[in-house]
Amino acid sequence: MAAHCPIGVDEMSYKGKLLVAHPNLKEGIFARSVILIYQDDPQNGTLGLMLNKPTTWKLRTLLEEKNMSYEGSEYIYKGGPVNENAIIMLHEDNWYCSNTTQVGNGLAMTSDILMMEKLSMQNKPVTWRMFAGMCGWAPSQLIRELSSPNGWLTCDINDSIVFDKDGERQWNSAVQMCATQKIDSYF
Repeated sequence: MAAHCPIGVDEMSYKGKLLVAHPNLKEGIFARSVILIYQDDPQNGTLGLMLNKPTTWKLRTLLEEKNMSYEGSEYIYKGGPVNENAIIMLHEDNWYCSNTTQVGNGLAMTSDILMMEKLSMQNKPVTWRMFAGMCGWAPSQLIRELSSPNGWLTCDINDSIVFDKDGERQWNSAVQMCATQKIDSYF
């Protein structure tokens, strides 16, 4: 466990960290995934957004279904297998709506109808990404998974990894960043 966190595992909160699938995790929905943890507490468990799995569903289609116009061409990303009907925007923390929550590290999340109305009026953050669903772990479940040698890597957030890449490139960059941060922690 010490390989994943510098302090005692019970004292560590992963909120605002990236959870990166280990290269040996080769099957299933989480293979080659990069997840931003936005909630981590002993009573309620851990929640995150899978950052690097774009879908073929365009945001424009979603807004048109809600009778709103939108000219953008952004895709919605698969945030995870939990509550896949929930639409969540991850964005820079200087843009907000009625239901915006701070994630930390300059990031915030929003999930409400006002968010969609603002998008249809071209009122949007500079950097953002839209997700359907989320990832979830029961209390202590993530800690157990982190103790597995081939499950997850963790590292600090880097804005370029969160918003500038997706798919395989995003995962490769996150694995490299985990390795670099780990090596840097020894020196």
